[in-house]
Formats: sequence, structure tokens, C-alpha cells
Amino acid sequence: MNTKGLTEGLVIATFVLAAVLSVGTVGAEDVTLGVLYPFSGDLGAYGKPETDAMKLAVKEVNENGGVLGGRLKLLIKDTETSEDEAVAKAHELLDWYNVSVIIGTAGSETCKAIIGYTTSNGILQISPSVTGVEFTTYPDNDLFFRTCPSDALQGIAMARLAIQQGYKTASTLVVWNPYGVGFEKAFTKEFKTLGGKILESVKYDPDTTTFNSEVEQVAAVNPECVMLCAYPETGSGMLKTAYKKGYMANIDWLLSEGLKSDNLADMVGKDEAGNYVIAGLKGITPDPRNHAYDIFKQKYIAEYGKEPEAYCANSYDAVAVVALAIEKAGDASGTAIRDSLRAVANPPGDKYVSDIGEALRTIRKGFYSINYQGASGEITFDEYGDVMGSFCEWTITDKGHAVLGNPIELKGPIVPSTPSPKPTVVETPTPTVVETPKPTVVETPTPTVAETPTPTVAETPTPTPPGFEVGFAIASLLAVAYSVRRRKKA
Repeated sequence: MNTKGLTEGLVIATFVLAAVLSVGTVGAEDVTLGVLYPFSGDLGAYGKPETDAMKLAVKEVNENGGVLGGRLKLLIKDTETSEDEAVAKAHELLDWYNVSVIIGTAGSETCKAIIGYTTSNGILQISPSVTGVEFTTYPDNDLFFRTCPSDALQGIAMARLAIQQGYKTASTLVVWNPYGVGFEKAFTKEFKTLGGKILESVKYDPDTTTFNSEVEQVAAVNPECVMLCAYPETGSGMLKTAYKKGYMANIDWLLSEGLKSDNLADMVGKDEAGNYVIAGLKGITPDPRNHAYDIFKQKYIAEYGKEPEAYCANSYDAVAVVALAIEKAGDASGTAIRDSLRAVANPPGDKYVSDIGEALRTIRKGFYSINYQGASGEITFDEYGDVMGSFCEWTITDKGHAVLGNPIELKGPIVPSTPSPKPTVVETPTPTVVETPKPTVVETPTPTVAETPTPTVAETPTPTPPGFEVGFAIASLLAVAYSVRRRKKA
């Protein structure tokens, strides 16, 4: 009799525990963000560092309760810096996995290939590094945002740097895609306005593998500088060719932010004396430096053992604002996120917040509206989904590193500075070049597309600790067991 009572009590307690636990999980579905980024091709060098920054933001979101009671995850697909691959992977993310958000792409050409498909299907697309001017007014139903400034501003910053360096004549050599064309247009207009003269303009095919004719064309007119707007793989080929042909002896080269990579100096190579060919060259880049960036940088180094590269802070912010918008909207659909992005990022906000955890807690309390201050700087989305930005110089050091330099103001007087030192050119124009034209991405988190539509999710979030429901269930179990024990003694 007593044994029977004990058994019945344990069975009842088990059902109570199962019921309570099942109730505790209702509505707590995970939210998956699609990511389209390159791990190979011309932009392959940026895939891992920028998606690492995204993972860091996801980790912080999940350590602070996730979104809508569930975990935030990333599903990363490799575009290979290819328009065809970008289109195929975009269809995969939408048709197989039903994502409502795509973070990416990294480049303007691949973005142009998919933006019509994503936005027409109600998918929110937010890019950390697409800077092409034409996306500002693209008819995207307000579903395309970016956390980086457009080339309309970057071209102005580059022109002001050229004038600051004392250059009065320039040639332009740019990749023939929305990035290069928009950058060149903005640079040329501002450079002429400031009194400069463009001697030659050349656009190159992003699929080219030889660079002699393009380099000779911009250098033959003897400009004081060449403005090079390119990506690391083809851009390094241009610079290597210019050095071999002696076009760096009397011509300076200004580099766009698309070339800012710690791999660039190695890709171009060293001279016979063992010095980096492009040491001392300057360029412009968005300036992320602020208090929030310093904190992000420390976290990134602690997590990955190296410093963040170009657009890592923008990548972190892209995930952050999407997560905050989902929590604010109470819905993870593309249009709901769209309608909440400005509410969590733009002024006026009752509370200025740069910490993801604090921002999520503030939204959940519902007492205040927030103005998220990004690791990449001020994030205020205008009517086109664009943000403003601040800019600075970047320079290749003697050790081959890309480091940030002085700020560049977009308005006001320009104070001339000493032009960049010219690379030392040995008498023999053929240097010994380190043969590393393509960065090898060993740790690529790119999931292999399987026959079945089961996603490989790149992020494994920290599990949420048991809450009230689990505690209540355990207490119920103990209470039932105690009652049965009393009956046995009686």
C-alpha cells in the first residue's frame, strides 16, 4: 500500500514537472539571421574578421536573454565575391530557411545582384560595408539599411586628403562596379571644386588578372597622385605592377578603404632590401574611434586574439541594431524590424546606450526609448536607411600593418600636410615579391550546402539558466514526495 502510494506520487510529480517545463518553453523560439559574406575572391580577406564581429554581438545578445525569449543565431553563407553565388545563396536563405533578415553583402556588386529579390520579398537587408552611392535612392520599400557611410561622403574625404597632401593633379583608377564608379564621381567633383585637376580616369574589370594597361594609362600623364579605389586582390595586383614598372618613384598612390587590410602589404610584396613596397602609402577610411569602439575593440581582442579590421565595428552594430529592433517590435518579420530600427537607433531617445545588454534590458522595461550609440560611431538612419560618418587617414607602416591616422573633416578649411613618403625603388625594377596573391581562409565558418535543408548555425549561444517555472516544478516534486513519506509513516 505504501509502495503503491509512493509510486503514484512520483508519477504525478513527473507529470507536473513535464507540464510546467513545456509551458515554460512556449513562444521561446530561436531567431536566425541570414548572413551573406565572402570568404574567397576579391573581398575574401574580410569574411572572417567581419563575421567574427557579428558572432561577438550574437554572443552578447544571448548572454542577456536573447530576443523574444529565444536565442539569436547566425546562418552564414559564402558569396565567394561572386554575383551568381550571392544570388544562389540568397535564394537558399529565403526558400529553404525562411530567414527574414540578411546581413550583407560585403560588396556593392553582389548587393546589386540580390537587393531586388530580397526587398521585393519583404526581407530586411542591412549591410555593414556596402558603400555604393546608388543604393541610397534604390526603390527598396525602405528595407535596405547600412551601418557604414556611402561613397558620396568617402569620395569627399579622399579629395580633401589629396588637397591636404598638396596634390594639384590626379588620375583615378577604380574598379568598374557601383563602389568604384560612385567613389570616383564623388572624388572627382570635390577635387575639382577644391582646385585640383583630373588628368586621366580609368575603370578596370573586377575579373581582370593582368594590370599593365590600366596602370600605364593612369601613370603616363604624370599625375602627382593616383587615387586607387579597389579591393585587396585586384588592388594589390595594381600596386605590384606600378612598382615593377617604376610608377611609384615619382607618383604617390592614395588608397580607398576597400584596400585597408593587414594582408595588403604582404600581397604586394617587398623590395630586394626586404622592405614593404607600399610602406608609407595613405588612404581614407571611416573613423570608428570613440569610447564604444574602444570597449568593442577590447572585447574583440579578448575573444579572437587580434585587433578588429575595417568594418568589423559596423558588422557588430548591424547585428546589434537588428536584435534591438526585434525586441522592440516584438516580432522578427522583416517589415516589423524595418519599422523599429529608427526607434532604437535615432534621436531623440530618452536613453543613450552603447552596451547591448543594457539596451535590451531598457527596451524590456518599456519605460524609456533608446538611442543606440554604435561601436562604429553615431548610428542615425536617414530616410534612405543611410548613416553619416566621420573619416580619418590610414597608413601602411614599415611592418606592413594598416593603422588609423588623423581625422579628416568633410567641411571647413584644409590644413596642408607633408605628402606621403615615396617608396624606395631599387635600380632594378623587378623586386622579389612574396607570392601570396590570395589570402587563404582556413577557419572559414562557411557551411556546406547539404542536400537536405537543415541549416548549419554558426553560433552556439549560451543556454539560458532555469527560471521560475523550473524552480516551481522541483518544489512541487519535493512536496509530493514529502506527502507520500508522511502517509507511509502513518
